Amino acid sequence: MPANSLVSLAAAVTEALAKPESLSASSPEEQKARLDLIDLLPELNAALVGDVEHLRELAWSAVHVLPVAAINRWGIAKLVPADGDISYEELAKATGVSESILRRILRHAMTSRLFCEENGKVAHTPTSKLLVENEYLAAFVDLHTEVAFKSLAHTMDALKKWPDSVNPRETGYSIALGKPGEISVYEDVAKDPVRTVNFGRAMQFFSSGEGYEVTSLVEGYPWGKLGKGTVVDVGGANGFASAAISKAFPDLKLIVQDIRMVEDIKVDYPGTNIEWMQHDYFKPQPVHGADVYFYRFVFHNFYDEKAIETLRATIPALKKGARILINDEILPEPGKISWRNERAIRGLDAIMLACMSGHERGVSEWEELFKKADSRYKFLSAAPAPNSKMWLVEAEWTG
Repeated sequence: MPANSLVSLAAAVTEALAKPESLSASSPEEQKARLDLIDLLPELNAALVGDVEHLRELAWSAVHVLPVAAINRWGIAKLVPADGDISYEELAKATGVSESILRRILRHAMTSRLFCEENGKVAHTPTSKLLVENEYLAAFVDLHTEVAFKSLAHTMDALKKWPDSVNPRETGYSIALGKPGEISVYEDVAKDPVRTVNFGRAMQFFSSGEGYEVTSLVEGYPWGKLGKGTVVDVGGANGFASAAISKAFPDLKLIVQDIRMVEDIKVDYPGTNIEWMQHDYFKPQPVHGADVYFYRFVFHNFYDEKAIETLRATIPALKKGARILINDEILPEPGKISWRNERAIRGLDAIMLACMSGHERGVSEWEELFKKADSRYKFLSAAPAPNSKMWLVEAEWTG
């Protein structure tokens, strides 16, 4: 990179850091400007450290997950006083971990803005305090250090043992547990009620983060044209997406379905028109004649056979002209979206491979999925929801 370009790039970063409000942009224009700046960072890093150092850092980047995993496993965030400090000796007694190991682990974590050390004692940083204050973020960290981290470490072994497998048991995770080919992530998590709750929290955190806001769904689809129609939110969990739709379009009737018992997931959303129903989306759809059957973040961790099974299970309930609406991730063509967003979706694709033998899909793969499910499905469109990392995929039942 030419010296003058490097200087300009550094100046842009410095200017942004001098205006913290620009780092929490809210308008579409501000969000785009922020992403444009973030996209410049890899170029700045490469220019400053060089390609050799960049590749070296990339190869050992997993080592930075180790202290996060340790902090999560040992529950350290809750042991450190919110507005005080604690000695390594006290932490060692509370965790049962040797003082020397704790010191090494936490001083590594501090290079990632997790905790700080003052007068030989450990205190929180704003970042580490989030592990106490935000139970949904804490659950997300737990999921990725206890499931994804383990899975990724053994993914190459799994791919050698089971090339091109679509079996969710044939993954790096089952190898990590010492039960190769015997257990899936979902089956293992389901054995522990606490992990099951945390898994749900982690998914809610992931699906409501930046770029996943439900407002893009509300604004990105012509719900108003349905009038007093019926929308079935299949696999809708606690119904937060349906609640947002219902508040914006009160004439609609929303039915939230989930495999879990209604009492376990039902939330009272004042001013909404929501009905709750227990349903397994692999079983025949019980609500006949609805206008839209909506799936948000349902298909992305399915391999094709399961996705097709889900689409076919809906067919007996479909009236002519009914729509299937999928709000999910889509793999873009390389370099067609911002670097940060592309890196995120390709990272998610890698996690699906490592943990579940699943994958994300490109537009043509979504179209092919509907064709395989039934020729009477007419693929209509696939487009990004406004100001979102997620897309809206739509098909019509032609009967």
